[in-house]
Amino acid sequence: MTTPITLKSRLPRTWPVFFARHGNFTPVQLQAIPPILDGENTLVIAATAAGKTEAAIAPLLERHVLGAASPEAPTLTILYICPTRALVRDLYERLALPLADLGVSLSMKSGDTGPVSALNPPTVLITTPESTDSLLTRAPRLFIGLRALVLDEIHLFDNGVRGDHLRCLLGRIAHIRAYDRAQTGGDFVPIQRIALSATVPDPMGVAARYLVENEDGRDGQTTGGPQIVQVSGQRLLRARILPLGGLEDLTVALGLARRGEITVDAYGGLRKALIFCNSRNEVEQVAAYLRGNLGYEAAIFVHYSNLDPAMRREVEDGFAAAPVALCVCTSTLELGIDIGSVDHVVLLGPPPSLTSFLQRIGRGGRRAEVTRVLCLARSDLEDVRFRALLTLSIEVDPHIHNEAAYHFRPSVLVQQTFSILKQSPTGGIRLADVARIVPEAERRAFAAKPGFYGDFDETVRRLFAHLTQIDFLRPGRMGEWRSGPALDELVDAHEIYSNIGADPLAAVVVDAFSGKVLAQTERIRQEGETLVLGGRLMEVVWRDRYRMGVRAVDGAQTDENLRFATAPFAVPLDVSQGVAAFLGLAPGQCALIHDEAGAWLFHFWGDVYGELLEGLLEAILDREHAPFLATRRNEHCLHLTHSLPHLPAWDATAARRQLQTLIPRLEPVLELGRFHSLLPPELADPAVIDQIDLPRFRQLYEAATLITPGGDLRTRLLGLL
Repeated sequence: MTTPITLKSRLPRTWPVFFARHGNFTPVQLQAIPPILDGENTLVIAATAAGKTEAAIAPLLERHVLGAASPEAPTLTILYICPTRALVRDLYERLALPLADLGVSLSMKSGDTGPVSALNPPTVLITTPESTDSLLTRAPRLFIGLRALVLDEIHLFDNGVRGDHLRCLLGRIAHIRAYDRAQTGGDFVPIQRIALSATVPDPMGVAARYLVENEDGRDGQTTGGPQIVQVSGQRLLRARILPLGGLEDLTVALGLARRGEITVDAYGGLRKALIFCNSRNEVEQVAAYLRGNLGYEAAIFVHYSNLDPAMRREVEDGFAAAPVALCVCTSTLELGIDIGSVDHVVLLGPPPSLTSFLQRIGRGGRRAEVTRVLCLARSDLEDVRFRALLTLSIEVDPHIHNEAAYHFRPSVLVQQTFSILKQSPTGGIRLADVARIVPEAERRAFAAKPGFYGDFDETVRRLFAHLTQIDFLRPGRMGEWRSGPALDELVDAHEIYSNIGADPLAAVVVDAFSGKVLAQTERIRQEGETLVLGGRLMEVVWRDRYRMGVRAVDGAQTDENLRFATAPFAVPLDVSQGVAAFLGLAPGQCALIHDEAGAWLFHFWGDVYGELLEGLLEAILDREHAPFLATRRNEHCLHLTHSLPHLPAWDATAARRQLQTLIPRLEPVLELGRFHSLLPPELADPAVIDQIDLPRFRQLYEAATLITPGGDLRTRLLGLL
C-alpha cells in the first residue's frame, strides 16, 4: 500500500509545486499517482475539485519530462485534451505558474487562440479535439515525439459524435508515429493514456475505447490492461428550483441571489453568473429584457456559438473584467469564460439530457467546494425534470443509467475524409487513409451491418462515390480522390475540423459599414428585415449570396416577451426514467389513468422511445380496436383511444417497420453529427437505427407492467399533462 511519505519520495520535482502547499495528497491522488508513475494507462473517476488534474499531470511530468533525457529539439511530450474552450483556458491558468517553476513550456490551443509553433513546440499542450484535428492537418510531425495523452472529462465525449471523432484522431496520431518509425527505424514507444472523469456509467467500455493504443497491433500497456481508479464522493451541490411565470421572475430571482437570500452560505451573494437558455432566440430575448429591467448594476453579455470568434473573445474578456456581470448563453462548448470566477449558474428551463445538465452546472464555482445553481421552471413538467436531473447528477441508479449500446457514427468518416485531404501532402486521399484511423473493432462492426456491403473498404468506396456525386470530392489518379468545389468552400471557411455545430455553410452576418463578421445564421434575410443580435435590434441593409450587412436600429425597442422556441432535441430515456423514480414508480412500471376519451399511458421512456411506442401500439392494436389511436402528449405520456390491461405481445416485424418510418422524424434529434446529411442513405439509415437501439427498446417493452395509480401519485401524474 502506498503511503503519503513513500509517494512524496517518488515525486521529488513536482511535490513542491503541486502538493507542498496542501501538505498532503487527496484520496484520488494517493490511488491514481502510483499506477501513472509506473506507466499504466489509467482511467481516474472522482468528483470535481478532487485533485484529478494534479493526479495526472504531476506523475506524467516526472516520468516523461523531468526524469527523462532531454530531447535534442523542443518536443511536444504531453497532450491534454479538454471538451471545452473554457476548461482549456482554466487549466492553462492553473498550470502556467507551477510549470514555469519547473521550467516546462506550456501552451493552449483552441479556436480563438493563436497558432502553435511546429518549430518550437511547447512540452505540454492543452487543447480540444477540434483544435487537435486542425493541428494534425497543418503540422502532423508535431505529434511524433508525443509520450503521454490526457483526456479530461471523458464522459462528455464518450458514446457521442465527439468521442468518435476523438478515437479517429488517436488513430491518426498513431499512424503518424508508425510512419515515422518506418522511415527512421526507431523503436515502438507507446503513448501513455490517461482519462479523467467525475462520472462514468461504463468504466470498462470507456477504458477499452480510449486507453488501448492500437499501434502496429500492439497494446500500449506495460502490464495487463488499463487501470481503473475510482474514488467515491461528490462536490457539494447547492441548488434551488423556482417557478418562472415570466421574465420578471428571472429578475426577482437574480436580485435575491445578488443579495445572498437564495443560496445562503459564507460565500455571499451573486457576482458573476452564467444564464443558460435552450435556444439562441431565448438568449437574445433574455439579454434584451435584462438590460432594461435587471434592478441592480451589472454588465450583461450575450454568448453563443454562432457569434464570430472575435466577438466571442470580446464578450469573454469583458465578462472577466467586470466586477459584477451576467452572461446569457446557450452551450458550454464554445464558452471560453474563466469558469473559476463564476459563482452561480442559472438554468432557464432544464436542458434535455443529463450530459448537458452536467456540462452547464460544471461551469460554476470550479475552484470552490460548492456548485450554486438556480433552476427556473416554467411548468410542473419542467420542475419535475429539474428534480430528476439533480437526483441523477448525484446518485447512480443502475435501473436508470441503462446506457444505449455503443455505435460508431459514420458521419465522422465524412469529416475525417475532409480533414485528411487537407493534411495530405499530395492533395489526394485513398481508401486506406480512412480505414487505418478507424479502430479495428468498429471496422468489423461496420462490415457486419446490413447496408455496409460486408467489407469496410467497400463501405468507404461507396461513401467516396456519394461525396463525388454531390461535388465534395472529385476523382484523381487511379484509386485516389481529391477535393471538389463544395469541399473547397468548407475548407476556405475553416469548417472541416468539427463534428458539432450548425450548418457548415450557414449565412454570415457582418457589420454593414465595416464588414466585420458578427455571427452566423441559418438563412439570409431580405433587405429591410430586422433581427435581434447580442440583445439589440439590427436591420438588414444589404445582402449577397452568403452574407448580409446589418446596422443597429436607433431607438428601437426589442420585444420583452420571451420566445420559447427551441432547437430540436429529445429528452432521453434516463432523464424520463429519473422523473418516474422521483414520482415513486418502481423500475419497469408504467401508469395507466382512464378518462372519458380513453386512457393516459405514462411510460416514462423519453421522446424517441415514446414515438416508437406510439407507432407500435397503433400498428398492433388497430387490428383489434379499429380505429385505435395513440397520441403523444409529452416525453413521458401518450393518450390512447382505448384502455389496455397490459401491453400487447412484442411484434418484431411491426417494430422494425415503425422504426423505419420514423427515421426522417428522429434524425434531427439524435446528435448524429453535423455531416450526417452528407452520408448516402444506405449508410445514414442504419446509423439512425443503431442510435435508437431497438434491442434496448424491446427490453423495456417486454419488462413493462401497467399499474393504476391512486391518490397522490395519480394527482402528480395528471399534473404533468
